[in-house]
Amino acid sequence: MKNKLSLTIIFTILLVSLAFTQETSSALSGKIKDASENYTVKITYLPKNSHYETTTNKEGQFSLDNLDVGGPYKIEVYDEKQTIVYSKEDIHLSLGKNDLPPIYLTNDSNKKKENKIEEITISVKKGNVKDGRNISETQIQGLPNINRGIQDITKLVPQSANNSFAGTNFRYNNVTIDGSINNDAIGFSPSLGGQTETSGMPGSSTRTNSISLDAIQDIQVYIAPYDVKLGNFLGGSVNAVTRSGSNDVTGSIYTFGRNALITGPNNAGDGSKMPKSFGDYILGGRIGLPIVKDKLFFFTNFEYTKRTYPVFYNASNGGLVDVATAKSITDFVKNHYGFDAGNFMNYSNESQSLKFFNKLDWKINDRNSFSIRNNTVLSEATNLEKDGANFRLGSMDFKQKNVSSSTTAELKSRFNRHLNNSLILGYSSIHDFRNPMSMNAMFPQVEIGYNGGTIFLGNEREATVFNMKQNTFEITDNQSDI
Repeated sequence: MKNKLSLTIIFTILLVSLAFTQETSSALSGKIKDASENYTVKITYLPKNSHYETTTNKEGQFSLDNLDVGGPYKIEVYDEKQTIVYSKEDIHLSLGKNDLPPIYLTNDSNKKKENKIEEITISVKKGNVKDGRNISETQIQGLPNINRGIQDITKLVPQSANNSFAGTNFRYNNVTIDGSINNDAIGFSPSLGGQTETSGMPGSSTRTNSISLDAIQDIQVYIAPYDVKLGNFLGGSVNAVTRSGSNDVTGSIYTFGRNALITGPNNAGDGSKMPKSFGDYILGGRIGLPIVKDKLFFFTNFEYTKRTYPVFYNASNGGLVDVATAKSITDFVKNHYGFDAGNFMNYSNESQSLKFFNKLDWKINDRNSFSIRNNTVLSEATNLEKDGANFRLGSMDFKQKNVSSSTTAELKSRFNRHLNNSLILGYSSIHDFRNPMSMNAMFPQVEIGYNGGTIFLGNEREATVFNMKQNTFEITDNQSDI
């Protein structure tokens, strides 16, 4: 009788403070130089026609929080008579803090040309080597993304190497999407051989990314930030926010692919060519649109991936096991025990996934907005590993399956010029399990010492019992007084 080991872990995280949270919006700060009165600053997020308003203090300084990430924005400055004294469009904001250069409301010829109002552009202060950096949507779109995952983007951070930050294990990272955790809380599912560098996130056991890169708006990476709001990590903090719909109907259909024909030889090794069975293909699409103009918006993304990776170190005259030995072992097991030990020649691992992302944004009024999104990933992958010292017959292969679903709701509020609040509710469920690929799941794992190495056949011992479930519920409330 086949036994199943079921592990269910439930985490309830209650964070009603400023500690260990992640940013999900933009903040804008600026100063009007030589201000002679209190000015009113109005910011308009043009894609959704959302309006934000504040006033300057006696030094001419102003700040706005809980702004939508991206742009374009329009900024207008009004004097006490409600006359527009400055207006500029095509302003884009990155995730986190954004600082305006000083604004001069004068045409005094003594001012330097680069400080004139006509020259102003918005830019984010780049984090130094210790802090990390922000990565905007424009940068994401301009980067070569071989695996189409977050890890392709975080390589821009100098301390990042194969999903390790500052030399730490991936289990010390904290990955959040829209302020909700996106970690493999148990740490049992590193991707096979690090092939897609997805270790530490849901779906890594099946060599798939936990979210489509086309659903990502901005990414923020920190190594050692001096910010009390950021925590819960010893390696790297990777924080991403997702796209939203707008008043314009926008979308794309995309496909990416590569095979052995356009993949170079192993120049770092023996110079051998990639086997013909290799293939890596992605097909997807996204669309954002208004349901109710200026009020209710919808965004959706779908993505399908399929990858085939050839397995090396098969039976050969120059390897650990030659063809004659491998055949004699399979024949012996078949004749004496009636068990098919599996293929020992050319073999390939396969993985495939379906990703569904949906997001609804509701602009309640100019002071309150609500969003809810769901990200679901269905993935599976075969797992047969071989190396120079370990030879596994085909019966040792197993199919890893992963079902991940994460839902996050956020309510953003601006109570007055200074006080802002963000309430985030999150729930995620992850089901990781394995199915043996052999014809008889009761046959045990067999190890044979041979030629200085080990030959494996039968069923991989964990594949018959591995069945892990994780359920995580989060409540986070961030209140800021600027």
